[in-house]
Amino acid sequence: MEDPLLPTGSGLRRRGESSSSGGFESTGLNNVIVGRRGDAITRGDKYQKAAAMVDQAEDGVGLPPEVLEQSNFEEAAKYYFAYISLDFLWELNLAALLLLNFFEVPLWCKESFPTPCGDREKFFLGGLPYLTRHQSLITEVVVLLILGVHTFFPIAFTGNKLFWRNNLNLLRVSFFLVLALDTVVNAIYIIPTGFIFSLPFRLAPYLRVAVVILNTRGLRNCVKTLAGIIPDFADIAALLGLYLLFSSWLAYVMFEDTVQGKTTFTSYSTTLYQMAILFTTSNSPDVWLDAYKSSRFYSLFFILYILIGVYFFMNLVLAVVYDSFKGQLAKLLLNEANERQQVLGAAFNLLDEQKRGFLDKLQCARLFKELNKYRSLPKIADDDMEAVFCALDDSGDFRIDRVEFNDLCNAISLKFDKADEPSWFEYYPAFYNSAALNAIKAFVRSQTFDKIVIGFLLINAVAVIIETTLDIEESSSQALWQDVEFALGWVYVIEVGLKVLVYGFTNYWRSAQNQYDFIITVIIVVSETVAFFTPGDLPFFTNDELIRYLLIARLLRLTRLLVLVERYKVMVATFFKLIPNLMPYLGIVFCLMCLFCSLGVHLFGGLVYAGNPILETTSMFESDYLLQNFNDFSSGMVTLFDLLIMGSWQTWMDSYVVLTGTWWTMFYFWGFYVIAVLFLLNLIAAFVLEAFFAEMEMAASTKSSDEDGSSSDSDNEADRFNPRRRAKRARDFNVQSLLNHMLSAEMEKNKS
Repeated sequence: MEDPLLPTGSGLRRRGESSSSGGFESTGLNNVIVGRRGDAITRGDKYQKAAAMVDQAEDGVGLPPEVLEQSNFEEAAKYYFAYISLDFLWELNLAALLLLNFFEVPLWCKESFPTPCGDREKFFLGGLPYLTRHQSLITEVVVLLILGVHTFFPIAFTGNKLFWRNNLNLLRVSFFLVLALDTVVNAIYIIPTGFIFSLPFRLAPYLRVAVVILNTRGLRNCVKTLAGIIPDFADIAALLGLYLLFSSWLAYVMFEDTVQGKTTFTSYSTTLYQMAILFTTSNSPDVWLDAYKSSRFYSLFFILYILIGVYFFMNLVLAVVYDSFKGQLAKLLLNEANERQQVLGAAFNLLDEQKRGFLDKLQCARLFKELNKYRSLPKIADDDMEAVFCALDDSGDFRIDRVEFNDLCNAISLKFDKADEPSWFEYYPAFYNSAALNAIKAFVRSQTFDKIVIGFLLINAVAVIIETTLDIEESSSQALWQDVEFALGWVYVIEVGLKVLVYGFTNYWRSAQNQYDFIITVIIVVSETVAFFTPGDLPFFTNDELIRYLLIARLLRLTRLLVLVERYKVMVATFFKLIPNLMPYLGIVFCLMCLFCSLGVHLFGGLVYAGNPILETTSMFESDYLLQNFNDFSSGMVTLFDLLIMGSWQTWMDSYVVLTGTWWTMFYFWGFYVIAVLFLLNLIAAFVLEAFFAEMEMAASTKSSDEDGSSSDSDNEADRFNPRRRAKRARDFNVQSLLNHMLSAEMEKNKS
């Protein structure tokens, strides 16, 4: 999903800081400060437009640069805003497209409903219900219709020429058309027409994953980055393969006339297979026990093989791949910076109507005034503006050129938070600015309020522990503690209500922590209220286990206490900074699992069932792993997770080789191991480690600079507004600064 450039927000227009009433005006746009970036871009004056464009550039999202250069820019922007206003629908539709795989009947199932795959217990199927074939078809058609609108809508704001010139749009359209054609074939098969009697294979499960990646910016950039690593990974993988081939040949020759050779290393292909699994340590020491029984010195060969393979070559693979990854990630960051510079350039050109190549003091002052609506900039008096202007003017020529303008925008992005959106309650200034409400606002914004909430969380934790223990012991005192938990639930409702009243819902919802608190609180209160008034009538809402798990989820809010401990602060900060950057890569792992799962269901679906005589000879049967199979999508995803964490993974590989009767089956499992485990998971682990060390280094640097003397920046307004100083002070709270610190060398190399 494309990130919105100018997300639509409140239509309220806030008065200037000097206004004492705190109300709102809705008169002509040329005389008011526009509080909505969409209105500013489409109907504002040049300063309102430039300020909105600077703010959206700092958010890293926006209109395509080609659109900014069009003569009908305002008209195209209106269509763009309509497009991004449906962003939630596009995301929901993509999620439905991907989740459809979980509820479709596998193609190997030929029976009629309600048991299209036969007895669930016999075939060890997953617990998710299946849509009927007609329900599945209707759902797929609806999703495709929405996807079609999503795919072709950008023509409205880019124009036909620009739309069809873009390679990404061509890919989206191509995959959409192929997916639609596959759906038509499936419809002909489902609806009795006499044309198609059997449908052994569908492209849809694979195309859906590709469509989701193409329409999700983070996943798309992730794929680009990983694709650039493939050549370096192929080189080191070839070296690893040579080591494996040579070691296997040496083992085959060494143990030819021994018990090990007669029982395990019976041929070179078998030796290669066993040594490859030993490389993952999954079959150690079982695979070399016979040799060890013959002579204790044989263990030296296997120990040396594991040490060189696992602790040298594996780390070498990790180092080479991660070094290449950093280079590709640096290229991606530079490309994003270039896109951002294009938007800033458009804003600069908008203000520089006379094409002088610079902005004067008056223009900067008016721009700052408009930027106050988007960023929490300090109020600058007219008399101080000249000092601020001189601080920004690095060249000393009393002009702000394009480079200095970009530096200014960088400083604003790093230091100043997003300005608050006006609250709905501000429509009623007499109420919102009353003495009583001002006292409440001061209390809610104080640390005392946070400490009180944490105190209730601690009491809630004790109550949950006691109630859970009494429930296990089936004590009658459990009811009392359930009432305590019910009462505490309303305390959190009051907390949410006060925060929404004070900050406004839009500002409250910006925080991921607040979103988590709100969702958990609402679900718990609704469930407990329904359970109290209608016990037993609505089993889903009155499920005691569900409510208990939600109560435990609420207690996760106590993790905020970790930031109070100095040694944990860096860990927590690194974790929350990395979440946005790691999600695309974890998403790619999930998409990869979906692709392999679809292929696994196609290749192995229906092979694992009770009464299969071949199954009873496999290690899956001996280990009681029958529920982890590829008979349907949900079961396959669980099985792939077991393969991902390397839990006795050769058990499934050996068993399916026996079930299919062909050794080609092992390439499926080895392919998943190489791509998902050897490549992706190692990359993620290395990224987390380096990010943690970079965060520790940045935290130590910031702490040291603060201790050396932080008061020097407060001498005058011009120094406080200095972009370089503000960037230095703010870097500890900026995700982008963490990436820049990690990739500084690679970015300089790519720039050169």
